[in-house]
Amino acid sequence: MEKQRGFFRYENFLVITMFLIVGLVFLDRLSLGFIFPKIAPELGLSNTQLGITVSVTGLFFGLSTLIFASLSDFIGKKKPMLVIFVFLFSIATLLSGIVGSFATLLLVRGIMGLAEGPVMPLVQSIVIHESSEKRRGLNMGIVQSSSSLIGGTLAPVLTVALAASFGWRSSFYIIAIPGILMGLIIWKFLKEPKPSMSPHVVPIKSKPTKADYIRVFKTRNVWLSTIVGICNMIYILSLTAFLPTIYAEATNYGEAQIRMLLGLMGLMMFIGQFGGAAISDRIGRLPAIKVFSLLAIFLPISIALSFHNFGVLLISILVFSLGNGYQPLIMNIIPAESVSRTFSATAISFVILTSEIIGGSFGPTVSGILADRFGLLAPLWVTAAAAFVGFLFTFGIRETAPIKLRHSSNNEVPAQV
Repeated sequence: MEKQRGFFRYENFLVITMFLIVGLVFLDRLSLGFIFPKIAPELGLSNTQLGITVSVTGLFFGLSTLIFASLSDFIGKKKPMLVIFVFLFSIATLLSGIVGSFATLLLVRGIMGLAEGPVMPLVQSIVIHESSEKRRGLNMGIVQSSSSLIGGTLAPVLTVALAASFGWRSSFYIIAIPGILMGLIIWKFLKEPKPSMSPHVVPIKSKPTKADYIRVFKTRNVWLSTIVGICNMIYILSLTAFLPTIYAEATNYGEAQIRMLLGLMGLMMFIGQFGGAAISDRIGRLPAIKVFSLLAIFLPISIALSFHNFGVLLISILVFSLGNGYQPLIMNIIPAESVSRTFSATAISFVILTSEIIGGSFGPTVSGILADRFGLLAPLWVTAAAAFVGFLFTFGIRETAPIKLRHSSNNEVPAQV
């Protein structure tokens, strides 16, 4: 990594660029749920079909994550793969605007899942290679937090406004443009990362072997992160898929109020993800995970109990949305720090793969079925239960923060089984 000083160094350029790319992944992906109330009447879709569509996207997202991220670890070429997938998911977003039936919607969103899946592990493996040790958690947290700032805060406001002004089809055309531009930028300016050594990570071998690869899937922290990640995917995807419909159909709130509620939730999740990762650089990964995952449990519960009271609902979202601050730690930071840098993308992708296939597929589908059978509030109780289970499993994770490892008398590589 270059050692330039000041703001205009490559490390900062990289973090900003990767922040925008990850944000666009979630803007494109989550936009369907935010404008579904406008899509459903034209295409004749039900809540169950919304859940199935979100689940199919998650399934293909997860499958492509591990396949292509692992391939990038073995061939050592992350930049060209990232450029290709950024262009592909932007094109898939564009195609979402031309669908005319449930079948074509499933096809296009499946393609989007395939294209978006490898982006996060590729991005975070590049960031961890190029980050200084004292900023590792901060940088990775900033990148992950864009899923909430852009995908959670900007997406509901932007997509709903675009759909209201120009129609839901045009909204997909417009939000596809930034992804194409970012693809051109990283094609021109992104550098292929060169692994650097740290005394607190597993040593890097020049030629990765099959045994090294298999060892990743035997690592305690990777498995526990995966379980918590499954719960987090159920939590996030069910909330983002069904909250817009809950607010639109179960309350008397206007579009401006709904946009405020959804945007505030995304903003506070962004602050939590940014802050949680930064705090973990100083106090350790484990205290941060436990505090934030405990807080997350109360968000869906408070919404279910107070959704008719706008003031109480606003305060609840303001406080409890911070709980998702544990997401970057579970999905990216701890898995990457628990294995060799050579296989950081593989570790991250395995967590995302399993979380997406099980959590991303099971959660929205079950939530949609329960919503149709028992009412729109059912998905909130599904997310609360998932958050509670995830919190319990955080107690088995081992510390990986460099600041904690430096203070430990144990010189063995952490988090290995």
